[in-house]
Amino acid sequence: MTSREFAKLIGVSQSTVSRALNNSPLVPEEKRKLILAKAREVGFELNSHAKSLRTQRTGTIGILFPKHFVSMSANMMLAHLYDCIQNEMHHYNYDIMVVYYESTSEDFSSFERIIRTRKVDGFLVLRMELSHAEMCLIEEYQVPCVFLMNAGSKIRPQLNYLFSDSEYGGYIAGRYFGGFPDYHKLFITVHEELEDAERRLEGYRRGLESCGCPLEESDILFCRLSIEDAYNCILQNRDRLSRQKTAIFAYSDTLGVGIINACRELGLCIPEQVQIISMDDIPLAQQLHPRLSTLHINVEEMVPRSCRLLMEGIDRKEGLVQEWIRPRLILRDTTVNREDHFLLKELA
Repeated sequence: MTSREFAKLIGVSQSTVSRALNNSPLVPEEKRKLILAKAREVGFELNSHAKSLRTQRTGTIGILFPKHFVSMSANMMLAHLYDCIQNEMHHYNYDIMVVYYESTSEDFSSFERIIRTRKVDGFLVLRMELSHAEMCLIEEYQVPCVFLMNAGSKIRPQLNYLFSDSEYGGYIAGRYFGGFPDYHKLFITVHEELEDAERRLEGYRRGLESCGCPLEESDILFCRLSIEDAYNCILQNRDRLSRQKTAIFAYSDTLGVGIINACRELGLCIPEQVQIISMDDIPLAQQLHPRLSTLHINVEEMVPRSCRLLMEGIDRKEGLVQEWIRPRLILRDTTVNREDHFLLKELA
């Protein structure tokens, strides 16, 4: 059905149909709702190509995923972020195109092709580092971008970003575990996101040192960013965990899940023998048994603000937002939650 046929069917002009389906303020609210209801009833929608010719927009944004992305099932925080972004962009009647990293010599060409052919109106960037060539391409084509979640080492002053303050998250974990001098401290981290992992380590070390608890290099363990690798990491260090009570700060909830599975298999009691704090607070964290203590990254605030900021950029509205948003400690079953803990009093 064409827009002309649909307009004739419901007794309005073709231009009124177009304005109503594009949420134009020129159409009264009551009439707009009626037209939208009739459109749903007969299954009519504007042809996206024709719409883009009129508005000079594609109605699509891109999400640039990190280089280490494997799959939605393996990268649970990215899956959670994707769901939140999709739900938010639905309010703007926008579709999503996910752009993955390709480990071939043509890695840049796919990203370049999307920009040069103007397949998207803007990008939410979840990749910590863009190459110089990629940044030049964004600037050449003036593609609106908002950087979200984790920061790389080179943050350009003209970029819009909302980053999670990983260093502060590590600091809070260190301060909390520093209140348990009878627990040996470990940090289990990853190879994939070294710059962000370094921030978490610096914060954790600073928090522990403020309590008089140094973290030795031998207490920093590396694995891949997966449940299975974190599980194997614990099995490989079973002797040291069996000899002493241990407090583990894990880089992410994904690692936290693997650590829980390994401790249960080894018969190590959580949290009496092994305490665990991770970071992210994905939905799975509170569905585990035991429930995972974690640092809550405020996705509920960051995603709506990032999407709104991107839409403002697409509308060519001026403005610059650069913020580090602090995570919040959520204590559940994998920590000894003492009411007299000094950190809880500080944060109260």
